[in-house]
Amino acid sequence: MNYSSLGKRILGALIDGFAINLLSAIAYPFFGYYGILGVYAVAYAAYQILLQGGSRHATLGQMAFGMRVVNGNGSGIDYGTAAIRFFASLLSPILLGIGYIIALFSDEHQTLHDRIAGTYVVDAASSPYSSGGSSGASCRLIGISGEKAGMSFPISGNGLMIGRDTVACQVVMAKSAGVSRLHCLVSYNPASGMFIVTDRASRYGTFTESGVRITPQKSMALRSGERFYLGSKQNMFEVR
Repeated sequence: MNYSSLGKRILGALIDGFAINLLSAIAYPFFGYYGILGVYAVAYAAYQILLQGGSRHATLGQMAFGMRVVNGNGSGIDYGTAAIRFFASLLSPILLGIGYIIALFSDEHQTLHDRIAGTYVVDAASSPYSSGGSSGASCRLIGISGEKAGMSFPISGNGLMIGRDTVACQVVMAKSAGVSRLHCLVSYNPASGMFIVTDRASRYGTFTESGVRITPQKSMALRSGERFYLGSKQNMFEVR
């Protein structure tokens, strides 16, 4: 799964700007100069929130380049999140564009408003697996280090629970230090093409390969080929 490039996002924003300006030009004779400013503001907010929070989770410009806006779980955002994202985007011009510049230094190309809303702009058609139905046996969890190194586990539609509990967990790590009874759940979201790692309030923590800890009882989306570990890098896994 690929995060959309900044180039595509800029081109999509140009299309969105053209659409709103066209609407404003049509409405201008009815509202005049000052009235059209209010119309523009309301139309721009409604355009962003209703389309990104709707079933396609994308504006016209984003649709044109095969993009969609998702949350940390890899699912399309709702109207509330779309509203937070929109109003947060108003901060970037105030901050002299810094909110956009920080996207250059993010692997996920997150702008300031993406970070505030907890959203990502992804390529809707870039999933390495089918976009419909369950994940199937093609989605797998691969052990990289520790007692499960070299082992492969298919990710079913209900996901894989990793931990020490021999009954509740599909991937049992009874011999590994730093692993809780129910440590984390790994699943696949076919709609976004992203793997979802949910920490189950583990004592020792679930981390991305770069060392970012997943908030307890929260989820983080990973792309195919990305890695995470349980407690320490001696318990490393990769999703594919």
